[in-house]
Amino acid sequence: MKVGITTSTVEKKRNKTRLQRGFSLAELMVVMAILTIVVSVLTDGMIQIQKRSASEVSKVGVAQESRQFMDQILRDLRQCGFPSLAMFDSSFIPTPTVNSANVAGGLISFSSSAIQFEGDIDGSGVSEVYIQVVVPSSGNCPCTLQRGTVSKASYLSGGTPAYYTELDNLMSQNVFTAYEYDGTAYNTSDSLSSIKNIGVTLYVQSPQPEASVSSTTYPTTTMVSEARINN
Repeated sequence: MKVGITTSTVEKKRNKTRLQRGFSLAELMVVMAILTIVVSVLTDGMIQIQKRSASEVSKVGVAQESRQFMDQILRDLRQCGFPSLAMFDSSFIPTPTVNSANVAGGLISFSSSAIQFEGDIDGSGVSEVYIQVVVPSSGNCPCTLQRGTVSKASYLSGGTPAYYTELDNLMSQNVFTAYEYDGTAYNTSDSLSSIKNIGVTLYVQSPQPEASVSSTTYPTTTMVSEARINN
């Protein structure tokens, strides 16, 4: 009877010891490997989500900046040539001319990458407005689009505009197109006074790559519009 009790007690102790032994080194290594894989997958997923989010935010930001500048330049262009000489009474003394500080002379210069015109763009008097593409020393885009203004009174006395950057990452130097009264494209041999419409094309690249495609593919935003000018 005593032997049976002793054997049962020993067996219970063995079972208890076996249960308390825990995991073996091999089992721990397998568990750690699985956890490492799971954590790696989750981390990579979070990184990809953050990249996609940054890419989308960047695209929306570029589109908004492009739209804001497009709206601004179209508003400015519609004021080109206002107030014109025809709006002034020639009996005034001194007799107003196109070179008077209060008279807008319309389009002063035009190219596909830069324009200069006169107009009362904000109700404060006639201003000289400059919009130009600034090309880096490499000669290639991405470029910068700048806008500058100075009052015509200051311009006539030798004043120069203060330029401000409106858009970065511009991917084309050909921003402006011009059309004459009959709708034909402006020819540089023609007079500037024949231009009645100016088209604006913005091709802007996002500073963030397209995360869903590759790290070297950058999304772009293209906007095209046109303004009729009093020239």
